[in-house]
Amino acid sequence: MTRSRLPLLAALLTHSAATAPAADLVRDGKAVAVVALPPAPDAAEALAARELVDHVARMSGAKLDTVTADPKDLDAVLAKAKRDGKAVVALGRAALPKLEKALAAKGAVGGTFVLRATADHVLVAGVGDGTHFGVCELLEQQGVRWFLPGDLGTVVPERKTVTVKEQETAQAPSFPSRWFQMPDRDWQVRVRCGGPVFPGAHGLPGLPKFAADPDLYALVGGKRSPRQVCVSNPKVLDLVVAEVVARRKKGLGPVIGMGPNDGRGFCECEHCKKLDGGDFDPFSNEPSVTDRYVWFFNQVLEKLPPELKDTKLAFYVYHSYMRPPVKWKPDPRITGALAPIALDRVHGFSNPVAPEKSYAKWLYQEWGKVMPELYDRGYWSNLADPGFPFILVHRLRDEIPECHRLGVKGWRVETFPNYAATLVSNYVAAKLMWDHTADVDALLADFAEKFFGPAAGPMGRYVALMDAALRDSPHCTGSAWDMPHHYPAAARAKAKALLQEGAKLAAGKGVYADRVRVVADAFEMLESFVAMLDARTRCDFPAAKAELDRLDAAAKRLMEAKPVPMLSAGRFSTYVNYMNRFFRPATEQGHKRVTGGNVLAAAAKDEWEFLLDPPKVGEAIGLWRAGNTGGNWQTLKTSSSSWSNQGLRYYKGMAWYRQAVEVPKGFEGKRLFLWCGGVDEKAKVWVNGTPVGISPGAAFYPFELDATEAVKPGKNEIVFAVVNDVVNELGTGGIVAPVVLYAPAAGKDAKLENLRPLGETFP
Repeated sequence: MTRSRLPLLAALLTHSAATAPAADLVRDGKAVAVVALPPAPDAAEALAARELVDHVARMSGAKLDTVTADPKDLDAVLAKAKRDGKAVVALGRAALPKLEKALAAKGAVGGTFVLRATADHVLVAGVGDGTHFGVCELLEQQGVRWFLPGDLGTVVPERKTVTVKEQETAQAPSFPSRWFQMPDRDWQVRVRCGGPVFPGAHGLPGLPKFAADPDLYALVGGKRSPRQVCVSNPKVLDLVVAEVVARRKKGLGPVIGMGPNDGRGFCECEHCKKLDGGDFDPFSNEPSVTDRYVWFFNQVLEKLPPELKDTKLAFYVYHSYMRPPVKWKPDPRITGALAPIALDRVHGFSNPVAPEKSYAKWLYQEWGKVMPELYDRGYWSNLADPGFPFILVHRLRDEIPECHRLGVKGWRVETFPNYAATLVSNYVAAKLMWDHTADVDALLADFAEKFFGPAAGPMGRYVALMDAALRDSPHCTGSAWDMPHHYPAAARAKAKALLQEGAKLAAGKGVYADRVRVVADAFEMLESFVAMLDARTRCDFPAAKAELDRLDAAAKRLMEAKPVPMLSAGRFSTYVNYMNRFFRPATEQGHKRVTGGNVLAAAAKDEWEFLLDPPKVGEAIGLWRAGNTGGNWQTLKTSSSSWSNQGLRYYKGMAWYRQAVEVPKGFEGKRLFLWCGGVDEKAKVWVNGTPVGISPGAAFYPFELDATEAVKPGKNEIVFAVVNDVVNELGTGGIVAPVVLYAPAAGKDAKLENLRPLGETFP
């Protein structure tokens, strides 16, 4: 084709697009279409009509009328509307006579829909929620977007004419089940979440309380414990079968959720142990109990009466029953949802810096071989994270298509309603759950343009920067311990500059300015948190407390956003609960110990000498003795990083820390306390070879010990023995906060609460 003919071709294409048949719903601000519903519309049809009418009104100011159209009278309705000069939008069963063949050709999966538009009418019908999803598609073609829940996250363009292009669009979801575990269900259905909800549950149904019959429960350490159940006890099987039968007769099911109770404490009786496959779970640090539960579920299904053979059992593939069975083959009626809580949740399956994600992919592969219906009950959130930036687009675009290839049937993923922190992540996830081939780059470009408007350039680059920071970070400890490592100072400086540029471009631009401000507040939370940890590491507790106050202020603004909080609020607030559990106590208690007349005597440095002790012989050989030499002690950071970040990601067991601190002479004769901001999980402490106490075992929570008799002026050697044996989804370990010696104000005394006596066996 010669260069001279290109403008002519472009003109022809433009003319063709402009004159293609299309149905006007609104013309010059006036409604020129009606919405037709069948008599007694079902929930999906009624919701579809309501969404269409409401959003068209928001776009144009014009309200579409709704009429009733019996399916057999559709042709008459269309003819009358044409005579009246109006188009018809027929929904659900009202449109089904003309779409039935096309819909059947697309399949019967819930959510499937067909959208057909001509110059005279628009027809939308679907399976289950499909009619509503077809209307969502129609509205998205008009430029409507539901990026986040609430008005702040909704984009509705203003236009006086609303036209539906000629088309026949048929879509079916890539996954039959698509759900987030977050409270905003309205947003979820708008982004086409739907299908059956995986009904897995913790616990076996139908059992009496522990006190009524202890023999039904686990034998642990020679005693019966209510933590778990003795699945080899025939009475347990009979009671569970009876409960399943009772539920089915009440009309429940056919899928019944059950499984172990959440946590440890599995039965150690010989009969239960014989059911196991001899496998060991390295992440729960205990024998795998998958096989005993697969055996039990098989027995439940086998004992059901013939009329209930359609019953299915659903359980979470989780904790120490996460590894696939090696001894018993699951009945095909057993369905599972993988919940790999102890594995890296930052990176995708194929990420080269995340070795355990290859293991995660292997779990999906192996379970898929023995289970016809496998679901994902994973985590698209940072476990125990108060709500700092956590954009996971890189992981989603990697894992969701791969899970489709592996045969995963659906999702019931744990997320938190921290919308300012996750930003576009959940929207991208929803789009990929619906269509695993979706163009993620196009979604991101569309998000930046429509959500940030004039600030699209810098804000789009901000999203890409924060996403790449997580993708390329070699760290994967849970909670927020890795925030300073995911987002080092240089990356935060770039992000801050982009936010400042975005704020300038959006200033005075209404909702665009509000959206940039929300993102900036989430970033300010990150900045304050990192600064707080840094000040704590220096034992500058007044500065740490000031940063905590700034952090609280930014979080408060997000939690009070209306009508939808941008940071989870209320009883289940991740910010309130996780700050109180992991981070606030060390900062606030540390501040109290250096103010109000209390005086800092000495502060341990962030780096300690460190020694692993897998056989737990250190106390017997005297590693606590002052002046102990030898042993190839290494250097390890503590309050600014867990041992997981320093080559010990999978380590469970004992380790030793030691360092010398200098106590000035002015503290002779004063009471002195050793205060520690937290360990994971338990610690015994010596000063100058004298044992001063054992921590209460409350992981991450501060504790203090009376060290008056052990401390002397000058050099003092502090030694910690720390044990981390219990499964820990955060992946941390060791000393995780500052350690100081301080003198309480005159007349004051510390409350040494919940400390374990030194006479107790440690660990």
